[in-house]
Amino acid sequence: MSDHQTWVQIKERGYLDLLDLALVVIRERPLTLGVTALLGAAPFAALNVWLMSLSHFHPLAFLYLFPMEVPWATAPLTIVLGGLMFGERPTAWQIVKTLARSFVPMFFFQCLVRTILISCFVFYPLVPARLGFVNEVSLLERGQWRSVYRRSANLSDQRGGDLLGQWLVQLFFGTLFVLGFWAGTGAILQTLLTSEVTWEPNWSDFFDARTHLAIWVAIAFFAVVRFLTYLDQRIRLEGWEVRLRLRSVGRSLEVDHRW
Repeated sequence: MSDHQTWVQIKERGYLDLLDLALVVIRERPLTLGVTALLGAAPFAALNVWLMSLSHFHPLAFLYLFPMEVPWATAPLTIVLGGLMFGERPTAWQIVKTLARSFVPMFFFQCLVRTILISCFVFYPLVPARLGFVNEVSLLERGQWRSVYRRSANLSDQRGGDLLGQWLVQLFFGTLFVLGFWAGTGAILQTLLTSEVTWEPNWSDFFDARTHLAIWVAIAFFAVVRFLTYLDQRIRLEGWEVRLRLRSVGRSLEVDHRW
């Protein structure tokens, strides 16, 4: 696939268009994206299961733990999406190399800085408003790690409020999906395993395997949305379509020796 032929059409899109496009992207590559999302989430899901087995662990701690896990769990998915954008399918070794190369900025911004901002609850909105594209910048753009914050902030320039609003919308609909999935699968299990069916929720079982599965599905979906939002920002700010087309024309001129 040449530089001007991309997996999705390059143009500015509204947020609802991005949500719809995310569904299309997942439908086109369900196995590749599903397996990548599963492999990325599996270590953290196993960690969460172990934590749940500890008698002194409170389930509400996940409100702090999940935001710390999401950037690392979705990193392989971001790398694969970046490759698929140009018709490439990164191998497992390429994903590992990219993660290793990007470890320093990922650790600094997604561990140290994020921990500080989340711990100081009042500063948490800075994460989606200014650091929302740290994964994409660290993993897909090969700049110096010191410039990651500046690059992510520039991509968020003049749209920090919009990005914060989109994050709140994702949180709202993600919560609705988790609640609906948990209640629906609970009713199905009651139908299959017991003689009594009731919609009365048993909140003591809320943080079970069904809830964790629904949370990771929502996280994977919105990781795709975030990647598409990153592309949309580059198009709006940098005229990425013009860049790709000019690069393609330049290469065709080089092939024809017409310089």
